[in-house]
Amino acid sequence: MQIISDLKDFNATEFAACDFRALSFDGMDLSHMRFEDCRFQDCSFTSALLEECSFTKCKALKTDFRYARMSEARFETCNLSLSNFSGADVSGAVFHDCKLTGADFKEARALGVVFNGSLLSGADLRQMNFRKCQLEQIDFTGADLAGCDFREASFDSCRLNDAHLATARFDGADLRLADLGPLSFATATCFKGAIISKSQATELLHGLGVTVL
Repeated sequence: MQIISDLKDFNATEFAACDFRALSFDGMDLSHMRFEDCRFQDCSFTSALLEECSFTKCKALKTDFRYARMSEARFETCNLSLSNFSGADVSGAVFHDCKLTGADFKEARALGVVFNGSLLSGADLRQMNFRKCQLEQIDFTGADLAGCDFREASFDSCRLNDAHLATARFDGADLRLADLGPLSFATATCFKGAIISKSQATELLHGLGVTVL
């Protein structure tokens, strides 16, 4: 793997098997660039232009993407855990099969963002708009989903165990194929207006101490 620790060596539009170390890409225009099987150690992309960039099988733990413009960017099978996307524009971006554990998307602009197949446990996704989205194989375990709009969204093999759901909206959302975790009256009120399965309804009644025969 080639080590790149000086921006003077950053002179291409496609990079493969590169190890970027302690580089500041802050404010740089990196739109349409391609990165495959690369590592980013102690790098920063604050306010960078990353529109339509492609990252495949990359590792960028604790990376600073604050206020970056990332619309239509694509991340495929990347580890972006504990990275900071607060204030970034990720509208139309795709995070497919990515690890985003503990990632911070606070105040990010995220219209049409896709997280299918990704791990978002413990992530901060407050106020995100997922209305009418097709959500597939997303792990929201322990994520902060307060104020999110899930109206008319469908959940296919998603996990919502221990997620913070205060003021989230689920009117018309289809949760029948989602793992909601242990259901009680307190947690069930968060899913007001949603569609649930018979087995989920039975579990809810058990949580209320009601025996279903």
